[in-house]
Amino acid sequence: MSTFKTSIAALMFATLPALAFAQANPATPNIDKRQAEQQKRIDQGVKSGQLTDREAAKLNKGQAKVQRMEDKAKADGVVTAQERKRIEHEQNKQGKRIERDKHDRQHK
Repeated sequence: MSTFKTSIAALMFATLPALAFAQANPATPNIDKRQAEQQKRIDQGVKSGQLTDREAAKLNKGQAKVQRMEDKAKADGVVTAQERKRIEHEQNKQGKRIERDKHDRQHK
């Protein structure tokens, strides 16, 4: 029985750092993945000439806004459902802007 208690105690102590790390670094993989995909769409639009330099600058500014929102949400160590919803809403708006600007028949 003593080895069982020792094993449980060792397991608890081994998982504490992992829990602390998880709380200190709230993961937002879906937000990060979408940010990367949207940035890729902007870069592709510039390369293909679908986006002017001015449009790209404006879209990059929007991307930076979403990143600031994410950083602010992570600052306290927890990204709440409400914060995720706000970030995702802003990403939706940004996605629509990218689509609109890429297909506005205005070429570089």
